[in-house]
Amino acid sequence: MSGAADERDRIRIAMDRILTGRPERSNGALTIVALAIEASVPRNALTQRHLDLKNELYAKVKERGQPTDTETRLRKQVVRLKELRDKDKAETIGRPAFAAAWWLQIAAR
Repeated sequence: MSGAADERDRIRIAMDRILTGRPERSNGALTIVALAIEASVPRNALTQRHLDLKNELYAKVKERGQPTDTETRLRKQVVRLKELRDKDKAETIGRPAFAAAWWLQIAAR
């Protein structure tokens, strides 16, 4: 079996393990990085040589209707950033009144 064919077989087998929740080498994330680790191939094997297999993984993940791990992580980060923005906004609402009162005290001296 040629090197490319063997590599493709390893990627397909690894894809099946990840999609069925039985990873052996990776963290099982539905990502190209995890698939490359699971298949014991360099990441560029999926990003340069076997684009069809990369696209196949993305299509299968999309069919499942589950967001990717990256999307989930980014959505959590967006929620956290919005909470921080709202907290900061709430803190700054009282600052103009405080500053005006402070200036009035200084001017009264």
